[in-house]
Amino acid sequence: MNILNEKSTVNVEGHVIIRDTDSGEVLLDKHNAINFHNFAFAVAKAMANQTLASDGYFIKKLALGYGGTTIDVNGNITYKDAKVDGTTNTGLYSPSKDNSVTPAVDLLVAVSEFIVSNATNQPYSDLQCKTTLDYAFPTDALTTDNAGDFDTEGNFVFDEIALVTEAGTYLTHLIFHPIQKSKNRKLEILYTIRIRAGV
Repeated sequence: MNILNEKSTVNVEGHVIIRDTDSGEVLLDKHNAINFHNFAFAVAKAMANQTLASDGYFIKKLALGYGGTTIDVNGNITYKDAKVDGTTNTGLYSPSKDNSVTPAVDLLVAVSEFIVSNATNQPYSDLQCKTTLDYAFPTDALTTDNAGDFDTEGNFVFDEIALVTEAGTYLTHLIFHPIQKSKNRKLEILYTIRIRAGV
């Protein structure tokens, strides 16, 4: 008989799927990096019921950015390291901007749906964070997905994403091949966090 060790660590892993809503094409299917320092603190805050708006360590938003990769003249992609080392090396390399307000601020998209799945007789649970980037989003995006380069902020080609708490703490970071969000595309982002305990 396998007896769980009550002193075992809690393990966290993340996975992201980005899908074109109309075509069903999967644009990204990849595991992400976890900021374990920030995540452990957020779990402790949640367990203490200290998740008020002024001190909110619950997942609230997705941050999108465009500074996670570099592409040379031959089209070769170099991926930067995820920024998940404690509290000082956190956030995004180049956050996309919300230009609908003045001055522009970092673009943080609200998670629209949370689904908690409790696996029967298993030492893990999944938290699915779902967000849809609709056709008109962002308001200053290009009309079609034909950006001439991936480094211009206004082209809204993103290559990094992170889950952010209400308090603005970055819990995760994922860097991937560039994906353009233009007004002729509707994208669904499914960000799953699996939490294991006792194993």
